[in-house]
Amino acid sequence: MRNILTKPWSFVWGGFVVGLAEVIYFLKYETPIPITTGLAKMFGTLEENITKTDFITRTYSGDIHWVLIGMVFGGFFVTILEQERKSWVKYPPRVLLLAFFGAVIFGFGTRLAQGCTAWHYLGGIPAMSLTSIVVAFVSIPFAYLAFMLMAKLNAGGFMKHHETKATVEKCVELEYMTETLCYDPEYRPYKDRVRLGLTAFFLLLIVSSFWTALKGESPNSIGSMPWIEITLKTLVGLLVGIGIGKSGFGTECAVMSPKSLLMKPHHFEAMKVAKITQTMFTGMMPFAGLLVAIIMFNFTILFTWIVLGWDVPVVVEAGRYKFGFHLGHLIGGPMLGIGSVMMLGCEIRTYSRLGMSYLTGLAALPGFLLGYLPYSLYKDRIDDIFFSRGFMKEKNMLELLPDNEFVQYGFAMLYTAMLVWLLVWTIKKGSQIAKVSKKEYVTKSTDEIFMKELHEEHIRGYKLDI
Repeated sequence: MRNILTKPWSFVWGGFVVGLAEVIYFLKYETPIPITTGLAKMFGTLEENITKTDFITRTYSGDIHWVLIGMVFGGFFVTILEQERKSWVKYPPRVLLLAFFGAVIFGFGTRLAQGCTAWHYLGGIPAMSLTSIVVAFVSIPFAYLAFMLMAKLNAGGFMKHHETKATVEKCVELEYMTETLCYDPEYRPYKDRVRLGLTAFFLLLIVSSFWTALKGESPNSIGSMPWIEITLKTLVGLLVGIGIGKSGFGTECAVMSPKSLLMKPHHFEAMKVAKITQTMFTGMMPFAGLLVAIIMFNFTILFTWIVLGWDVPVVVEAGRYKFGFHLGHLIGGPMLGIGSVMMLGCEIRTYSRLGMSYLTGLAALPGFLLGYLPYSLYKDRIDDIFFSRGFMKEKNMLELLPDNEFVQYGFAMLYTAMLVWLLVWTIKKGSQIAKVSKKEYVTKSTDEIFMKELHEEHIRGYKLDI
């Protein structure tokens, strides 16, 4: 039990906890977890409480977002359990700039795609949303382009699921320098002016949001929202933050990882990608975690729909434009893919990493603010340009089928069976590539699997020297 609390988890277990959070939220609110607009509303509290401007609040009224708060505290809670804050991780300026501009791109992309990658991947795909599947497919190629850009900018070695000090120190000892780019024993985070400035902005946002909550005037504030709902939403966010913090769970890296099966080791080496990332990608560990979360939510949707008579959740509503797939999705999807990679993780990963004190998370935060501004300032014009040009009215795959419940039930069950088969195949294939048993694949963290591989490689090298 102690190891479960103090050691990192596998992606499968991280995905299970994130999936559990989605299930809990859906059973209460009959919708996937909403995330992105909540951050825009929290930025709005800065205008209402401090600057007295209306750049954000003309579209998004200031409010607290309890799920997001829970995600941040979930990441912070992980650092307490594992007794390791990530403030020791030192990123060069180019990586911080990439994270900042990645957040700008991602933030605007969420407005066009009507949701972040978590909303579409974790919420839409389980609900058989055509829109979300389209967004996912158009985002993946551009995520790879961003990955190649990062490599060209000599930032490939910084793309990891997490930085774990014990793993990095062991790699220093064994002289695997691609794993140690963020490690500087002389680094003092409390003397880093960039970190201090970004931390001040982050804390100001948190304090401003809680002040709005205490005033009791906004819909999510204390007094307006029942304590049971505040507790539930915070708990849901806490679970997501813990699942990400313990495993490195993310959405974009998950859908990218199967492509690595087509890549040779020298491709990774040419891009100077860390060996632990190679192990993670070729073993499709993030993909397995994502599938676990998707399947858990999909099972819940099927049960509530077929047995309880609930509606299948509609992930996308386009306001006065009723298209299930429009130009905004076609443009916004690639922006989500590019932004996620540049930030070293999708939006929900960034929130958890904020709580863990990752500097890239802090750098991304003001980028989100700038990314929301164009839409907030020119909402009607952007809606007319991007949302009025539709390609398809249907929002869900079920809408393409005959209006017969047995046909739709049958299709949904086949869809679920395909997801389950994909998970089984991923675990089988991934464990073979990672050279571990299926049990180890499911239960061991990425760091443990990598260190086992590193140890075996070191032993082989030692024997050859003899």
